[in-house]
Amino acid sequence: MIKPSIRFNELLAKIQLFGKNGFSLQRRSFIFFILFLSAVMSGLLIILFITGAFSVGLKEYHVFLKNELGHIAGDVTRDFGVLSVEGVSLAKRLSEKIEKRLAADGLAPSELKKNPHLIEPILSESMNDLIAALEKNISSGVFLTFDATINPTLINAERSRAGLFLKNMEPNVINLATPTIRFMRGPASVGRQHQLYFLPQWQMEFQVVPGDFFYTTMTAARNKDLPLSRLYYWNPNCVLAGAYEEAMFLCAPLIASDGFVFGVCGFEVSKMLFKLRYAPDNSTYTRAFSMIAPLRENTLDASQAMYAGSYSAIPSQIGAALSIKPPRRGISNYLASDGSVYSGLHQQINLYPKNAAFSEHRWALAVLIPKRDLTVNIMKQNRRILTLLFVLLIFSVGAAAVFSRKNIEPVVGALEMVKANRVSQYEKTNIQEIDDLFAFLASRDESGDIAAAPEDPAQTSASFNAFVKNIKTLSPAERAVFNLYMEGYTAQEIAKILCLSINTIKTHNKRIYSKLNVSSRKELLVYVKLMKEKEGVLDEEE
Repeated sequence: MIKPSIRFNELLAKIQLFGKNGFSLQRRSFIFFILFLSAVMSGLLIILFITGAFSVGLKEYHVFLKNELGHIAGDVTRDFGVLSVEGVSLAKRLSEKIEKRLAADGLAPSELKKNPHLIEPILSESMNDLIAALEKNISSGVFLTFDATINPTLINAERSRAGLFLKNMEPNVINLATPTIRFMRGPASVGRQHQLYFLPQWQMEFQVVPGDFFYTTMTAARNKDLPLSRLYYWNPNCVLAGAYEEAMFLCAPLIASDGFVFGVCGFEVSKMLFKLRYAPDNSTYTRAFSMIAPLRENTLDASQAMYAGSYSAIPSQIGAALSIKPPRRGISNYLASDGSVYSGLHQQINLYPKNAAFSEHRWALAVLIPKRDLTVNIMKQNRRILTLLFVLLIFSVGAAAVFSRKNIEPVVGALEMVKANRVSQYEKTNIQEIDDLFAFLASRDESGDIAAAPEDPAQTSASFNAFVKNIKTLSPAERAVFNLYMEGYTAQEIAKILCLSINTIKTHNKRIYSKLNVSSRKELLVYVKLMKEKEGVLDEEE
């Protein structure tokens, strides 16, 4: 096993050797390409940051919030406003009819509690008004509650209140040909008289407690000298005693002509109805939800809120309040008591007119998603951009390696030819500087300016003998050029003598050099000179 210290020493030695030898031309070219790409990619990233490309997901979510909040808030304001008007109108009609009915018996509404035997007939006569109101409006239920009980001798008579409660099992549909109305509160004989199906949660009377929808409405109507249109009350989300579903209640007091308050009537907006009508679009943000809740200072009272949307995003115990944090980039964060955080927007909803009994009660509608979902969505979009940039970088690095190698190969090949003294075998590269260099070297070769031949033929008789022998392999045209070289003519002069172009002479030169195994005109002339000297020696001996 090789020790780490040995590997480190080897690596250090390679680095030192590399530092001494320097960079090759190809490596320098590749490094230049990489530096250029780094500058381009850095500039591209800066541009993307400046133009907000990495915050596109946040901007898209902000647009989504504004659109969803706008139309849901508009729908809630319209629908709840209609129910408020219809509830006040229903209370006025019922008050007048009940007062006339009691007057026929010589009684005032204040005496209803003392005459419980009249309650059931009055409820039966009020049934048609309640059914008509329920069929006309988008509501999950309609109710009527008297401040009296049919049987005052019961043990819990103080908490029991006579009345009617009708449920619409398809609350999102109005003017249905066959309405699905069910009987939930009221005398059984009244329900059977109108041929209504009883719900399993049916009870004869309402069970009320101090502070609930009944007492709150009655107390405000008795203590405030305001018209009926200013006395209605929206009770926050709760479960009616003995009922099975969470709901909000629009409550309007029943007030006689003498000002006596003898009951409450109104409409129910159930949890199911709210979900059916006011859920935000979840095609992009699957866990988006809306909520309407009491707004107290800088918190939303989540314990009394109604929700619509993906319930997987809403904890079963979201806590008593959602603390509203200051918005950043137009989006607020909402912190629950269990530590979960939601991102979204909210808007105050006016459920009451000015100077109403409950106008100080503020409500807000919010559209939210878990903050983690928003973070994941933004990271997913940014990951696409970064992945594309990374792929572009890898492709660019590969292209830089290929192009640097391709562009440097002709230069490296030309330098190798110069080192091997094979200038005459050079082929055009279409690189202007390299072609000019070799043209210059070739012209020096033709004029005999090269300093010395790469090999001394006088000391290598075998090379000279091979040279002499190979002269016989020359073609007649090549021999004619060779003979003129022996007589001392240059390439330009030979071209004129033989009436040939200089390019043709160069072609003959390449073939002559190849057959005689020489690399330049200088080397050729060395062998020619040696031949002449040997011919002179032979002549003297003869």
